Amino acid sequence: MTLHVSLADEALLKASLDEALRRAPFPVAHADIWLFVYGALAADPPFRPAERRVATLAGYSRCFNIADPLNRGTAEAPGLVLGLERSGACDGLAYRIEPGCLERDLMTVWRQEMRLPAYVPVWTEAHANLGPLPVLVFDTRREGPLYRPGLTDAAIAEWIAGSAGQAGANVEYWRDTVEAFRRDGIHDPHLTAVGALI
Repeated sequence: MTLHVSLADEALLKASLDEALRRAPFPVAHADIWLFVYGALAADPPFRPAERRVATLAGYSRCFNIADPLNRGTAEAPGLVLGLERSGACDGLAYRIEPGCLERDLMTVWRQEMRLPAYVPVWTEAHANLGPLPVLVFDTRREGPLYRPGLTDAAIAEWIAGSAGQAGANVEYWRDTVEAFRRDGIHDPHLTAVGALI
């Protein structure tokens, strides 16, 4: 079955970013923003963070639950990328963005992550070794057409092994993410189990 979705244009991306910043639980004009990342943004952020910290997001777990008909797959053979489910905890990285770079840097992230109807930007709290951080994170858009919950590790591995899109092979997405986290001492049993099956 072919997966047809509309891509957000520049105007929609800008409106989405403006809305996310408007919903921040604090004034963002003169504040540092922390972006929590748990997937490909750990391997290759499209901006230079002012600081990065290993952090944990409580109440969410990382999993392959989003079909990707663009970057790691096609409309006819979608790839599978990481999202969040609301249970457990997720170790990842928190990137600090300074006020003067906020809109520019976040717009590069929006262009990469928000063109497809895959994510919802939400504000929550992560915990790092120096204490809690208010963070912006991309949660899975569970009511959207790309949500694929409840897949087994075997099904995920088979899906990833056979998909590729304009950003490359789906298996490279898995490998780059694992390697990025390994450099910071982050080991995810779900990623390891899927990799063993791939």
